[in-house]
Amino acid sequence: MLVELLDVLDNLDRAIDAAKAAGSHDPLLQGVELVKRQFLSKLDGFGVTRLDPLGQAFDPARHDAVTMVPTTDAAQDHVVVGVLTPGYLAGEEVLRPATVAVAKLQE
Repeated sequence: MLVELLDVLDNLDRAIDAAKAAGSHDPLLQGVELVKRQFLSKLDGFGVTRLDPLGQAFDPARHDAVTMVPTTDAAQDHVVVGVLTPGYLAGEEVLRPATVAVAKLQE
């Protein structure tokens, strides 16, 4: 059931991002952000935490790579450089892997 509710959280994120991209700072945006924080707090009460893999080494157990981004920096090879949708853990168990963009060294 918790995995299904994560789609609702993704849609809250999309609504917030769209409003911010439009330059909105109205009370409706603030209300949606408040609902998101409350939702995350409730999930936290069930032991569910959000993965923030940006800048971390790619881990196929926690991340689902959906695109590769070329890099000439060897230190960035196989590092998460973008997050399309966040992942979530229940304790140490992956509820949903994060969908990510991963840097790949170009020779």
